[in-house]
Amino acid sequence: TIENILPSKLLSAALSEIRSSITTTTITPNKDSPYLKQSCTLVRDGGACGDERWIDFTHEDALRYHDDFKQQNTNMNTSEKPLIEKDLMEQVILHISKYDLVHVLPHYVSKHVKGVSWRILISTTGHNHQVFHYDSDEATDYAMKDVPLITPVLSTVTYLSDSGEPTLILDTSQLTNDTIYHPTNAYVSMPKKNKHLAFDSRLFHGSSGRLFVGKEGDVRIAIGTNFHTQRSLETIYSKRHRLMKQYVHRPLEVRSEEATPPIDMRECVAEREDEPVIKPWNTDDNVGDPLRENWTSFQIKTNHQGRSFFASDRYKKSNITMQLPIDWILEQARHDMGCTLSITLERSDFNVSHHRDENYRPKPKIRNKEAKLVAREMLLKRCQIYPDGLLSMNPPLNVNVCPQLLGSNR
Repeated sequence: TIENILPSKLLSAALSEIRSSITTTTITPNKDSPYLKQSCTLVRDGGACGDERWIDFTHEDALRYHDDFKQQNTNMNTSEKPLIEKDLMEQVILHISKYDLVHVLPHYVSKHVKGVSWRILISTTGHNHQVFHYDSDEATDYAMKDVPLITPVLSTVTYLSDSGEPTLILDTSQLTNDTIYHPTNAYVSMPKKNKHLAFDSRLFHGSSGRLFVGKEGDVRIAIGTNFHTQRSLETIYSKRHRLMKQYVHRPLEVRSEEATPPIDMRECVAEREDEPVIKPWNTDDNVGDPLRENWTSFQIKTNHQGRSFFASDRYKKSNITMQLPIDWILEQARHDMGCTLSITLERSDFNVSHHRDENYRPKPKIRNKEAKLVAREMLLKRCQIYPDGLLSMNPPLNVNVCPQLLGSNR
C-alpha cells in the first residue's frame, strides 16, 4: 500500500470534481429502512463514473513523468507541462499509476505495460455489497475456450474517502472444474483518504456491507485501475451498447470544452508536506490473533448467482459463505485508520457448496473475430513475459496454453 499517494491540492481538486458529478436518491427496500443511493456521471466525457476508460501509459512514460516533476521542482520557471494530461482526472490517474509502474510491478513486467484502464467507484456506506469477482477484460471473457477470463497484470484501488467498506482479497484464483481451493489468507484493506492499494488481479476480491467504517449512508469514493499489455477491449466497446445487436465502437473521449483542465503541479510539488509512504501489508507484529469463537459468518455475493467463482464452468452454481473476526477488524481500524490486515483462515472459514445446473443457459455474448484476436494476443504476451515453469501466472487453468501459443507463433 502507499499512503499520501496524491498531493493535497490534486486530491482536493479530484474530490471536488467527483462530488459535483454525484446525484443522490432515496431508496426504500422492502421491510428495510430507507437509505441514500448515489449515481455519478462525469461531465468530461458524459459517461457513468463506473465506466471503463483508457489512458496510454508505459514504464518509459512513468519515468519521464517523474523527471518532469523533478525539473518543475528545481526550476519553477520552466514552461514544460507534465506528460500527456488532457484534463484533471487524467492527471490524477497518471500521478497514481506512475508509482505502480516504477515501484510496484517488477521491471520485466512493467516494461510490457501499454496503458491503464480506470473507473471511479461510488457507493453508499453500509449498503455496498460489491460482488466478489476476478478482474478481467470483460469484452474478452469466454472468447477463448481454454481460458475463460484474461486478467490484467495489476489491479489497484485508491481510496478518496475515510468511510466505506474495505477491500477483501482472498488468496484464491480461477478454479478448475473439479477443484475447490480453500484460501489460507484473507487480506482486509480498510479505507483511508489518499491510501493506495495494489494487488494481484488474479485474486478473488470484493466487499461486504456487513463490514464498514464511518457513518452508514456516507458516500464511499475510490478509483480503481487495471494495467494491461495492450488496450483492453472493454474500453473500446461502450458498455451501454455491449448487449445490443452488435458491439458498437464508442469509446469514451474527453470533451475538452467541458473537462476541468489540469492544475499546475509545480506548485503542488513545491508545497507538498506529506510525501508518499510505501507500506507493506500487516506490518504490526504485535497484533494478537482474535478469538475464533467471536468470528462472524456472512455470505459472499458473486456474479450470476455464484457461477463466476468457477470461472471455467458457468453451469456450476455456487453458494459461498465465510467467516471473519469483524469486531476485531473494526477495533484495529479504530486504533490504526486505513490499516491493512492479513488474517489466517482455516478450512472451515471458507465454505463452498455447488451443483451443476444443467438447465442454466447463460446469455450468449456476441463474440467477433476481434475479441478472439485480442484475447489471443493478451495471452501470448503473458506467456512471453513470465519465466518458464511459473504456473501461477495467468492462465492457471490450462498449463498447455502457453506451449500451444508459443509453438504456433514460431
